[in-house]
Amino acid sequence: MDTIFWICVKIMQLMSNALGITYQQLNVILFVILHPAITVILYMKYRKYKKLWENRHVNS
Repeated sequence: MDTIFWICVKIMQLMSNALGITYQQLNVILFVILHPAITVILYMKYRKYKKLWENRHVNS
């Protein structure tokens, strides 16, 4: 598990260098902004399609 962590850190360091931002800035963008936003969007889609699925079976 330790190896996976350090591989991910290295990837993020390379990404931050390529984007011209710091590792900390990339970390905030990914894990404070993007990940929660994607999670909320996917949850909302799940709820929408769950409701559609339930309505489909009620009307059948």
